[in-house]
Amino acid sequence: QEIFPNIIETSNITYSVNAPNVAGFNQDLELDFYEPSPSDEYLAKRPLVVMIFGGSFLAGSKNAGDIDAMCRRLTKMGYVCAAPEYRLDNVFSMITSQDRVERAMYRCAQDAHAAIRYLLEDPNGMGFNIDPDHIYVGGASAGAIGALHLAYMDNSERLPSMTSIGTIESVGNNYVQPFKPAGVIDLWGAILDINMIDAADDIPAVIIHGDNDDTVPYATAAPYGGTFPTAPVMYGAVPLDARMTSENLCHNFHPYPGQGHTVYGGTTSFPNAYWDPIFFQVRDFLYNKTLKFDSPVPTGKLETCIGSTETYEVPANANSLFCWDVVNGTVISTNNNQVTVQWNAVGTGQITLTEANCLDVIGTAQTIDVNVAAVCCAGLDLDINFDGWPSQTSWDIVDGNGTVVAASGNYSGVAGGSAVNLSSVTCLPDGCYTFNMYDSYGNGMCPKTFNAYSQTVGYVPGGTVTGSFGTIGISNTAGRCGNYKLYDSNGNLILSGGLNFGFSESQNFCLSGGVAMRAGHRDFGIESADDFLKIYPTIANNFINLNVDFEQDELVGVYIYNTNGQQIQKNESLSISRGQGVQLDVSGLRSGNYFVKMISNDRVLTARFMKNN
Repeated sequence: QEIFPNIIETSNITYSVNAPNVAGFNQDLELDFYEPSPSDEYLAKRPLVVMIFGGSFLAGSKNAGDIDAMCRRLTKMGYVCAAPEYRLDNVFSMITSQDRVERAMYRCAQDAHAAIRYLLEDPNGMGFNIDPDHIYVGGASAGAIGALHLAYMDNSERLPSMTSIGTIESVGNNYVQPFKPAGVIDLWGAILDINMIDAADDIPAVIIHGDNDDTVPYATAAPYGGTFPTAPVMYGAVPLDARMTSENLCHNFHPYPGQGHTVYGGTTSFPNAYWDPIFFQVRDFLYNKTLKFDSPVPTGKLETCIGSTETYEVPANANSLFCWDVVNGTVISTNNNQVTVQWNAVGTGQITLTEANCLDVIGTAQTIDVNVAAVCCAGLDLDINFDGWPSQTSWDIVDGNGTVVAASGNYSGVAGGSAVNLSSVTCLPDGCYTFNMYDSYGNGMCPKTFNAYSQTVGYVPGGTVTGSFGTIGISNTAGRCGNYKLYDSNGNLILSGGLNFGFSESQNFCLSGGVAMRAGHRDFGIESADDFLKIYPTIANNFINLNVDFEQDELVGVYIYNTNGQQIQKNESLSISRGQGVQLDVSGLRSGNYFVKMISNDRVLTARFMKNN
């Protein structure tokens, strides 16, 4: 919007000294500079638009009505603008040879480049404050031709006719100020070689041209309809659009059917009815294609629990102001690129970030969803490889107060030497716990032995035993020592044990940063993942659905236990068809964590769910 009404124009600033012109004399060049009044707005870095006048490289002025009007309106929107003069040619030179015509076009690009270097250098401390990342170059007719070559022609792409008058940045001043235009405004211009435009340039453009232009070609032709034999073939709006499309360069093409040269009016008719539409197309291009940007996406924990406090952030940027908006949470603190939030209620919370950059341009907001659970806890998975007597094995988990928070049931239905994967055996809040593994016989998880001479029973030392054997009256039952492993829900190994531990062994572990929702699923690597008991929803109100991919129809028993190991519900002799599941009514259960155990002919499968009233 045009929100800065007070424009300051500083005229006739010398930016180029002793530039050799076509007549062989050295020439000084000037520019006019437009800026919003510092009392209204004064940015540390400001976007610059350079507008170059037209006139066939033979005539024209930096004070042209269209150039002045474009600069004033853009300045009211917060840009700073420059209107430079450049070295003009003469009719005699232009009609003498094609090389001289090409050099006239090239001098315009050289001088515009010198003007931008001067503004970036600001040798007299005038306070131009140009942002080198936001420089836009454009013009009308000849000015657009100069702008296109400045943006897309590298020194290595200069035509042979141009090499004799120096590189693009070698004329007018000695300031070393590398820059790359952020966009081009092409008002009925053209380029000498369409191949100068390639994907490596990555410079967006707005192309505006009347399709009945007989001065600068709308398609591919010589200027002035080929009237002058020395005029080179040039590539206008249509090939420019096609080339940028093929190179995947961002651009806007606005043809004006039936219109000729200088669509918005010439020296005597400017501005006509097309002035406002064309200006708005330029304005919208500058904003939408060059200044508009997406705010960064915040990072942080996306699954948490009610009452927890989490920090979210984006990369620090001293030139940006970050605005945070939070739904379903309370902002505890902010530090520009960081926000700390306490989540207030079960459900989905949201964090929306909007970035405003140093140009006061507001980026497109980015929103992330955060799942807030009723209980903040970490899921645990337990793998058990049994010895020959699973019925002797049991386990529990005890918290720091000595309370049993999870426990096994009876493994009497499990075949000896088999393996079970107990996915999500419980979900525990942050803290430290003790895992206890028991063996009622006292030989740990190894096969028992019998000594015929002493009439004593023992157990096999650690290691694998593959069959029965007898040595001096000592024998064992065929089998192997068992073991177990406890994982967190991300698949990280917490502890392991087994073998010949006697009646029991205990191991301590701690959890932190756990959440009710599982962050991932571990590849257990013992049984096929298809054998796991699947339960959904994991946070249930009235019903849960159980599914396991049995190879055939089976009768199973399904039992529900609380975290103290008490059986709360049993469903015996349920028929499950191959590939099908079963639904259980849990509406009568209190809120909390529960285990479902499914016992079939050859396995015991366990899963966890949370009851939420």
